[in-house]
Amino acid sequence: MRQKKITEIHSQYIQNKERHEKVIAKRKRGLYRRLTGAFIVFSFFAFLIITGIAEQLSLLNEKQMQQQELSDEYKALLEEKAQLKDEVNKLKDEEYIGEIARRDFFMSKPGETIFKLPE
Repeated sequence: MRQKKITEIHSQYIQNKERHEKVIAKRKRGLYRRLTGAFIVFSFFAFLIITGIAEQLSLLNEKQMQQQELSDEYKALLEEKAQLKDEVNKLKDEEYIGEIARRDFFMSKPGETIFKLPE
């Protein structure tokens, strides 16, 4: 193998240039480290925010389903209330009470005969 016959120039300019390049390389390493640290911190907070939003959306969906169920239950109760009011109004009529008594309790009017027919 051939030996190189190149000698380096050790002037003040070359030494300053080498120091300057080392400083720039050191600054780049520091910049990369700071950017990496900032990225890690940013990723951590982004993860926290995203999981919080996902949790809130899940809770919101659950509450909407609960609201829909309660709304359906409320409508059913309103219908039942209307039916009960109708039943109360019917129970104020003496003929309706007599009809129920004859049908359910086999009561009859004087002189009336009840025949029970098979279904």
